[in-house]
Amino acid sequence: MIRPCLLTAIAIGATTVAPQARAEMPIFAATCPMGGNIDADRTGTVRVGGLVAKVSEFNPKYYEATHDGVTYSISHDGGGQGLIVSFSASGGRNGVCTVLSSGPVPAVTATAEGGLLPEEDFFVVNLSAADGSLNVRNAPRPSGDLLGTIPNGTNVINQGGCTISDGAQWCKVQAEGGGVTGWVAARFLRLPGPAGGEDTATADDGGGAMAGSGAGSGATNVRVRFTPGTTGAELTGDLLPQQSRRYILGAANGQTLYFRLAANGPGMTYVIYNPDGSVLLDETGAAQEYRGQLWQSGDHFIDLYNTSNGAQSYNVIFGIE
Repeated sequence: MIRPCLLTAIAIGATTVAPQARAEMPIFAATCPMGGNIDADRTGTVRVGGLVAKVSEFNPKYYEATHDGVTYSISHDGGGQGLIVSFSASGGRNGVCTVLSSGPVPAVTATAEGGLLPEEDFFVVNLSAADGSLNVRNAPRPSGDLLGTIPNGTNVINQGGCTISDGAQWCKVQAEGGGVTGWVAARFLRLPGPAGGEDTATADDGGGAMAGSGAGSGATNVRVRFTPGTTGAELTGDLLPQQSRRYILGAANGQTLYFRLAANGPGMTYVIYNPDGSVLLDETGAAQEYRGQLWQSGDHFIDLYNTSNGAQSYNVIFGIE
């Protein structure tokens, strides 16, 4: 969606800051006629074409990022709503960028070890021993009564939030398939998706995903898996006229998704959906790649459409950072 031009009503006295957390800077991804892709992550760091830009804060709802002689104006109404991104450069070159996605920065809770475990809807038990189990207690402390255990690799649902107790972070969870509900040490949890290796919830018998594996015209849903130790995969496929295919990719809040569709002809489009079914990126042509930070955890869906009157073959590239 192309946003209207930004009004030139700017507060005086900008503050230039190094990349750090900015409470009001929304997560967003946009594409500009000059400079290409621009995005901001959960720390308020703005990147243009993957390179960090210098950011000046005029007020919590207006920022300017500069990179390679181009100034990008970023304004919003709060929480990523009403986001407008525009650019200006020497010689009177200016225009409005197309916002691909935007949203508020999700809150995170600091652990005693200095790490950050976001307040997500679910996690994955992450133990060093493949056949180990995580203790579940009735209180957020090691002295709490043992209620049961949850096997390594199990998806667990956040049932009561996370808290700091006795110098460590604990989360109240329940296994996705049911069972005991109680407190577990957060250092033994991770976010779902490729960040901790392959997606445990969808991993195969140890082989992982094979880059270059394909989907014939008969498959309608394809689970994307990464080879262990990698953060991306390239798949091939083909679609008959007016046919569609859905790719399913587990990813976590705060991770960055990269997607590119390379088709052998015109008429191929795609849509990206969040785990809750809302649209992350509306229908877009194959010429436009996507790169942006995610703000939901779970299965993300990328639907491909062949809107042409002829069969199409294609390659798709997925990446998670």
